[in-house]
Amino acid sequence: MTRHPVTFTPSGRTAVVDEKATILAAARAAGEPVPAECAGRGACGRCLVKVVGGEVPEHAVQSREAGVPLVLACQTSVCGPLTLQPLASAELPPLLARDHHVGAAALESFSPFHLDLDPVVAPAADDDLGVVIDVGTTTLQLLLVRLRDGVVVGETGKYNPQIRRGADVVSRIVAAEKGLLADLTASVRTTLGTMIAGASVAAAADPDCIRAYVVAGNLTMIHLLLGVDPAGIRRVPSEPEALAFEPVSADYLGWPGSGGSAPVHTMPAAGGWVGGDIVAGLVRAGFSRESGLGLYVDLGTNGEVALGGRDFALACACSAGPAFEGGGIRCGMRADAGAIDGARVSPDLATMQLSVIGEAPPCGVCGSGLIALAEALWRAGWIDRAGRLSDRLPPSLRVDGEWGAGVALDAGTAVARDDGQRVVLWERDLASLVRAKGAIFAGIRTLHRSLGDGAGPLDRVVVSGNFGRFLKLPAAVGIGLLPDLPPGRFGYVANGSLEGATLALLSRAFRDEVAAYLRRLTYVDLSEVPGYMDEFVAACFLPHTTPEVLRL
Repeated sequence: MTRHPVTFTPSGRTAVVDEKATILAAARAAGEPVPAECAGRGACGRCLVKVVGGEVPEHAVQSREAGVPLVLACQTSVCGPLTLQPLASAELPPLLARDHHVGAAALESFSPFHLDLDPVVAPAADDDLGVVIDVGTTTLQLLLVRLRDGVVVGETGKYNPQIRRGADVVSRIVAAEKGLLADLTASVRTTLGTMIAGASVAAAADPDCIRAYVVAGNLTMIHLLLGVDPAGIRRVPSEPEALAFEPVSADYLGWPGSGGSAPVHTMPAAGGWVGGDIVAGLVRAGFSRESGLGLYVDLGTNGEVALGGRDFALACACSAGPAFEGGGIRCGMRADAGAIDGARVSPDLATMQLSVIGEAPPCGVCGSGLIALAEALWRAGWIDRAGRLSDRLPPSLRVDGEWGAGVALDAGTAVARDDGQRVVLWERDLASLVRAKGAIFAGIRTLHRSLGDGAGPLDRVVVSGNFGRFLKLPAAVGIGLLPDLPPGRFGYVANGSLEGATLALLSRAFRDEVAAYLRRLTYVDLSEVPGYMDEFVAACFLPHTTPEVLRL
């Protein structure tokens, strides 16, 4: 078979690939970091490359810049020698490790009810440790906990390295089906092993003093961590290999602890798309003990929703994508200095005032800022109900570029991005947000509607997610992400998965309560619910095609 060289600029990386291989395959062979969050389905648009030299099929050309073709790497075949320039700058924003929990007494800090210290493994020495891990689709979070008193002594976080195989759960399953299961498993185990070592060094602790691990995550992430084929999860009906797994040894995963014999426990799942992370979060938030009707919303990439209380609960998952975490947004970033986290628009004066963390020049938009911006722009009439720019947007704020149309967020300021690019909120970004919020609210509506006319109003809403503490509730309600309820009914849990898993590490009573609540929790597969897609389509507008349904 004919083979051709493919070179990427400015890095100079080169690979020789078979004719008809995709440019994305060539990038991976060359080690060129071309993003492809949709796992090569042509959906995310982030693998756009400029054809600097060589020829590509005309039908693959998305647009031209000064006559030079722009193509999607995942959809374009190599037909001859090529020189290419990747264009996407919406890489995942920097993830900074923060010691939010170091020094906290976990049982008192995380649990809304009293729990006695009774670790999953009894400590034999004062310096014995436990490790708690939240394996998220986008991020990995880890706590190092002293078993004798339940105090957090170390903390770290990293991006899940599996992102390069796709930003969402389905993309990871597809990658595993294509023969990449071993790669997915090895990458996350290795990264977590590095995190364990790093947290131990920072805490001046001996990794061999680790006596036990507790891991929480959605069921796909747990399958991939354990090296179990996740293909059955995406079947209809969903047929995972298991909802709960027996503990494995740390040595099996390549991790330290008790000479490799430390047990690694995983939190049990409710169903194929509702994992142990949500079950742990529900019990941690007190749903297993409260008599009223509550709503639990985890605003991550997978986007899980649970509705219920002490006697019962319904739970489902809604594929929201990484927009809430700043991923897939061209100028997305974490909620750090320079991140836009709020906005006020005056349509009469044609002005926009931005709130920026740290009072620095704006260099990006965090997830909560994206929500606040969308709500402010829509209220002003500068975007329409579908998130498209309207004619009422002041011309001085409109930007037209390779990503289409957008709103300038750096007008009148010095460009603060390291790459020198302008800070712009693009229509594509708004479209991602509208789809994400539509998926979440459609899940909420579907669960509430399934209870019938006697469901009654919601007594409280608990929001869990890494950016929830920055969330502007009026904006989240204003765009139709959350139900329209009085502010006093909303609560927040920083990371229900991580905190619930910590309680499971330290308390036998909590572990028993999780097991008991699982028997009262019903998993709802939205793919099998008539009307869910209608709910989703109706929710993909600002705030909704029928705004009165927001009042649950």
